[in-house]
Amino acid sequence: MELPVADWQDYACRKWSQLSSLEKGKFSAASDLKESFNACWLHFQQEDEEVLARLCRDLSVGKEPHAVLFYKEEGNKRFGRKRYTAAAVLYSKAISHGVPGTEEIAVCFANRSAVLFHLGHYSTCLKDIDRAQEHRYPERLQSKILQRKANCLQKLKQCNISNTKSHGAERRCDGNHKQQELKGNPQLTNASSSLKLKFSTSKGRHLVASEDIAHGELLICEEAFVSVIIPDRGTVLKKSTWDVSITNCDLYCHHCLQRTLAPLPCQHCSLARYCTSECVDQAWKSYHCIECPLGNLLLAVGVFCQTALRTVLLTGYRQVLDVLLHQAVDEEPNQPYSADYKSLASLLSHSEHHKAEHKFLCALTSAALCKKLNPAMLRSMGTSLPTQDIVPLQDESREMQILGSAILLHTLQLHCNAQAVFIIHEEYEESSSSLVESSKSSRLATALFPVLSLLNHSCDPNTSVSFQGTSVMVRASRSITKGEEVLHCYGPHKSRINLEKRQKLLKDQYFFACQCEACTEEQRLTEDNPCDFCCPKCHSLLKVGKDELHCVNVSCAHWVRREDFLLRLQNLQRAVHKAQEQLHNNNLDAAIRRLMSCLSEGKEFLSQNHMLFGEIFDQLAQAEASKGDWTTAAGHLKNSIQLVNQRYGPASIELGHELFKLAQILFNGREVHDAMGVILRARDILSMHYGPDHTMVQELQEMRTCLLELPGMSLV
Repeated sequence: MELPVADWQDYACRKWSQLSSLEKGKFSAASDLKESFNACWLHFQQEDEEVLARLCRDLSVGKEPHAVLFYKEEGNKRFGRKRYTAAAVLYSKAISHGVPGTEEIAVCFANRSAVLFHLGHYSTCLKDIDRAQEHRYPERLQSKILQRKANCLQKLKQCNISNTKSHGAERRCDGNHKQQELKGNPQLTNASSSLKLKFSTSKGRHLVASEDIAHGELLICEEAFVSVIIPDRGTVLKKSTWDVSITNCDLYCHHCLQRTLAPLPCQHCSLARYCTSECVDQAWKSYHCIECPLGNLLLAVGVFCQTALRTVLLTGYRQVLDVLLHQAVDEEPNQPYSADYKSLASLLSHSEHHKAEHKFLCALTSAALCKKLNPAMLRSMGTSLPTQDIVPLQDESREMQILGSAILLHTLQLHCNAQAVFIIHEEYEESSSSLVESSKSSRLATALFPVLSLLNHSCDPNTSVSFQGTSVMVRASRSITKGEEVLHCYGPHKSRINLEKRQKLLKDQYFFACQCEACTEEQRLTEDNPCDFCCPKCHSLLKVGKDELHCVNVSCAHWVRREDFLLRLQNLQRAVHKAQEQLHNNNLDAAIRRLMSCLSEGKEFLSQNHMLFGEIFDQLAQAEASKGDWTTAAGHLKNSIQLVNQRYGPASIELGHELFKLAQILFNGREVHDAMGVILRARDILSMHYGPDHTMVQELQEMRTCLLELPGMSLV
């Protein structure tokens, strides 16, 4: 999704092959980005527009009235099966395609209000009832929603929690609270005074500890300069049937990235959805008025290009021109650093490292996007600077060339500076008998954080990053001594990816060979490092050869073909996936039998610390918990926790998630004293990574409070 659709990439590749050597030179390492953009802008052809227009026709973001009935009926089916969250999402899909003021959209709001009532979201239910009436809910059905409204008011009166269960109840990042937690830094916006900005020729700008930093201390709290939710092109492809899958785009506000079960749609397209009318208005005024008519084009050009465009729109036409026209060749390394557009524009694009063909693709895509922009509308966007501060440009085409160069600059910057915003993914079509929450993370959005971008990479970092909406929090994941560099993992972590793959990923995307302590140490041990397979004869570990795996036990000296064991592993993984499907379909006994068989098979050729065992134990715990056998479920999960602790460490976020699930099982099984200990341990780990306001931390606190109210429990 970061890059344009494959057909456009193929088209650009063919155009590149037809360029002369002289023309290709405009995209070389030595070329200026303005020169690269102008080469595409000035020679953009009618054929280019026709190809892109054809690709855009396959991506639908318009409102389709026939989709309203389809999604409403699908929502009714889920409602009948008591899959209330899935029903709410499908009613929201129907609303996004509805025409305002029609009976169809009014009925969908009313149906969604019924779901929200069953979920206990009474305040939001009332809002949907009001919306149904605003859209002319039919008189013949008024008695139904009026009775529901009376029931909601009664529930709220009984509980006195009118705001507790609104769809915005998920805690937003309280910027003032977080900034108060930070020890203010006059030289570095949104950062603790424990950090100091330094510069060196080898590391560039980077952050070091100006004093000793405690484990868990908040170091950075920063709002994204720009963020774009990651769409799923597959759900908007024109096809015979509409898509009923539930994606992050259905569950999160496209402006503030807060979770919502009752989104409000854009009035003009079916893609953009927001949690409140305030977000609708802010998004429209800031960027969506430009992006909305270009919806299918933005899907075609990819998230990076859209994020680059939105950066320009949020900054404002005039300020972009001013910064780029006055941008200093050399920045003073010790001047104060603010999270503004000037700082963002100074982030490295590594233009000289990008392949010439890739720069051509990005420049051609930027030019294609600029051809569709309206200069008059662009001039009204963002904060205007005083006219006397702007260098006047007589030629409108010249202005678009500068803006296009800015879009190209930011597109290339994103390859090295984009931050993926991750959230805990929840399965909304899962088995109704599942009583243990999954905790898999998924990518929600792409964002730019100017201060966060100052942190250099380590495969074993000393910080942990978490997100709340569009805010990022960086905390110390261990104690950091004065003078030590503060480091962030760009993705390839030593506990998740092996050395060879990490080095390749970092070289391909960030253009450097990692020499962090973790990589240096691993390189030293690589030759004698065993793999995750064990000898089928003596169960000792196997060591990787060229095409064979050799037993490390000298007295055994057995060897096997690596290809055979990889095939065996793939078959085992497929069997585990099949068991997961059985679990999803409530076929619990069959799932348990298959998982136990997988466990036995795995012990024949996998090392005892192989993470596939963790996945098997995790699913066994879910199955046993669904049957109400809490003791057996807890035993399986403890086995998984042991593996996770060995692989990721005692303070890792992965361990925190597993402990959270164990806390749920022990709590439901009424193992009071064991539950209390696990709750406290999980709370400490997750608070360190996510902060005390995260929903998982709050749920642990609620479990602890409930347990403390039991007779015989003392304050822990």
